[in-house]
Amino acid sequence: MTKLQDAIDRAWPLAKRRWSRNVRLGAPRLDDSCPAIAAIDLSTRQVVLNGKTILAQGSVDCVEALLAHEVGHHARWPRSLGTQARLRVFEKQIVPLESFSAINLFTDLLINEELGRQGLAEPLAKIYRTAGSGRNTAATFLFTLAVYEELWSLAPGSLLGDGEEKLLAIHAHYRSEAHLVAQDLFRVGPNLFTQFLFYLSVLTRYLAQDAEDELQALACHCAAEPSDADWAAALSPSALEEEALARARAEGWLSEDQLRRLSANEPFERRIQGLPGQLSGAADSVPQIMAAWYRAEAERWLVSPPPQRRLGEAVVPSTLLDWEPGDPVSSIDWNETLRERGPLWGAGAPLKREPIADHEGLEVELWHPRIELYLDVSGSMPDPRISKNAMTLAALILAVGTLRAGGAARALIYSQDYVASWAWCRSSVELSRFLMHYVGGGTAFPFAMLAESTAERDTAPIRAVLTDTDFDHNVDADPAHRDLLRGAAAQSPLILILRAPNPERVKLYEALGVRVLPVAALDDFPRVAAGLARALFEDA
Repeated sequence: MTKLQDAIDRAWPLAKRRWSRNVRLGAPRLDDSCPAIAAIDLSTRQVVLNGKTILAQGSVDCVEALLAHEVGHHARWPRSLGTQARLRVFEKQIVPLESFSAINLFTDLLINEELGRQGLAEPLAKIYRTAGSGRNTAATFLFTLAVYEELWSLAPGSLLGDGEEKLLAIHAHYRSEAHLVAQDLFRVGPNLFTQFLFYLSVLTRYLAQDAEDELQALACHCAAEPSDADWAAALSPSALEEEALARARAEGWLSEDQLRRLSANEPFERRIQGLPGQLSGAADSVPQIMAAWYRAEAERWLVSPPPQRRLGEAVVPSTLLDWEPGDPVSSIDWNETLRERGPLWGAGAPLKREPIADHEGLEVELWHPRIELYLDVSGSMPDPRISKNAMTLAALILAVGTLRAGGAARALIYSQDYVASWAWCRSSVELSRFLMHYVGGGTAFPFAMLAESTAERDTAPIRAVLTDTDFDHNVDADPAHRDLLRGAAAQSPLILILRAPNPERVKLYEALGVRVLPVAALDDFPRVAAGLARALFEDA
C-alpha cells in the first residue's frame, strides 16, 4: 500500500496538469469501500481511489490515468451537478427507463478521448481490459468498449474479450457503428447535448436488445446527487438543449417512437417525468424539487431587495464615552473604537455606547406584516407536483413578498377538505414544501377556519383567498357565510383573487368589504399576485 501511496503522490500533480495549471482540488484518498476503482464526489470534489481493486488488478502503473480521468469530471464533463441534472432530465425524454443511464458512459468517453490524445490511451485501455468483460456485461457498456477500440486503433476484441460474441448476436455490423461513433461524436460538438443525443441514438439500439435492469458497474463512479435547486433549474430547457433536439430531428437521429413521445406532451410535464424516481413510482424527492422550482419562479416575479439595509438609531439616540473598568464589557462599541482609536490604542482604551436617557426617543413605525393564504386545490386545478399550477405559484409569491418585508405567513389548502400549516412561518422553503400538497375533488371553502382566525384578536393578518367561481356556491350554501366574510373584512384586509368572476358577484363581495382582484385566465394569477405583493409590502 505504501508503493501505491507513493505512486499517487507522484501522479497527482501530473494528473491535474493534464487539464489546467490552476486546478484546485484536495489530495485524493484511498478508500476500499469505494464502489468502483475510482470516484469523485461532485459536491465535495473529493477524489477517491479503491486501493484494494487497484492492487488486485495490478494497475499501480495506471494511477496517473485514473486520477486524470477523475479530474476531468471536475474540470470538464460534467463539471457541475447542475449539468448532471440537465443531462439526466434530457436523457429521460429519449430513454424513459428509470434503471438505465448512459450519462457516466458518455462523460467517461469524452474524458478518455481527450486523455488518449495526450498519451494516456494505453493505461486507460489496460484499466478497461483488466476490469474484465464478457457475456454477462451490459451490451451498452460492451458497445462503448468497442468505440474505445476504434478510437485508440486497438485490435477488435482486445477490450471486449468474450463480450464480442454478445455484440455480434445483437448486431452483426456493430463494428461499423462503433467506428461511426468514434469518428463523428467529437465532430458534432461543441454542444454537449448534441453530442449526448447522437451517442444515445446509437446506444439505444443495443439497449433495446438487452435486459438491463441496473446500471453497469463501470471503471469510474461519479458520486453525489444534484440538489433540489439543480433539479428545479433543469426543468426549464436551455437553448443548447433545444438546439440539440432540433438537430436530432433534422439529422434523423430519433426513432418514430421517440419523436412521438417528444411531441405528445408539454415540454415542462415531459421534463418532470425525468426527475429521480418519477418513472418507477418512487419519487419521494419530487415534491421538494418542485417546491424549489416554485420558489425560484416566485423570486422571478418579485423585485430583488438591496443586498444590505442601512441601519441607524431607530428609537433612542446614543453617544460615545470612555469605557471604564467595571463597566459591562458588552457595552463596548468595538466598531467605533477601532475606527476612532485604531487597533493599538483602542485595545487599551475602548469606547462604550451610552443612550441619552433624558432625550425623548424618536418615533419609529414598526410593522411586521402577516398574511394568511387560502389556496383552492380542487380537481379543476392542476397538481403542482407534476405540472405548472399558476395558483400555487401566486400563493407562494404572496408568501415570499411577505417574508421579504420581515413578516410571516401561514397557509391552508382546501378542496372538499382542507390541510393547514397554521403556525406562523418565516421560511420560504417550509411554505413552498407545504404548498406542494394536493387534494383534488370538490370545493368546500373552510369557513370554520376563517372564523377561528377572526377570533384570534391578538393578530389581524392580511387574508388572501385564491380560487375560482366555485367559491360563489360555497358562500351561498349558508347565509351565515356572508356575515363571516363581512366580519373578517372589517377586522383586516380580506382579498379575494378570483378567476373569471361574475361582475354581479364582485359587487356583492365588495359590498361585504371584501376586495376582489379578478383574474381573466389561470396563467394571470402570478402577475396579479406579484402586483398585490408589491402594493402591500414594497415600502416595508
